[in-house]
Amino acid sequence: MTERFIGVDRSGDFTHPTDHLYFVATRFSRRGELRRVIRLSREKIEELKRRVADYEEKLSAIMMFIAIDRIFHPGYSIQVDKDYEGRRLKKVRGYLKRLFGVVNYGRAFSADPPLEFLPKEYSSLIRHADKKANLARHKEIKPDESDPNIEELLKITEEARRKGLV
Repeated sequence: MTERFIGVDRSGDFTHPTDHLYFVATRFSRRGELRRVIRLSREKIEELKRRVADYEEKLSAIMMFIAIDRIFHPGYSIQVDKDYEGRRLKKVRGYLKRLFGVVNYGRAFSADPPLEFLPKEYSSLIRHADKKANLARHKEIKPDESDPNIEELLKITEEARRKGLV
């Protein structure tokens, strides 16, 4: 694959009683596949659900950002599986854009990367990320990180929500 895209997908659902949610980002380069798998436990989700407004949208954006950030390279576009519709999609997109803008402030292209939300039928990279996410959910791939510390990123998203930017 010579495309300059990063594919992102989520395995599991916030409201479904699975043990974990997995967020996967994949990118192909001359050296092969780079992949990042982040796991979020049900306990962490339940804890954040009680104290965070828009928890589902914020957690989706934060976990996607964590998965993408380490494998992102300037010149790559990000393609995310379209799991949300309408207002929820706008919120996830807004939070994700805000995270990239604040965390990568001053690094031109990294602060505002091209971002598309597509059904997996339209993107081979999203389909590939979906396969990896399902493998992670069935414990065939180990996560790179479990229940990451997201407090700083939550502050960024909450500030964006309070200011009406999202």
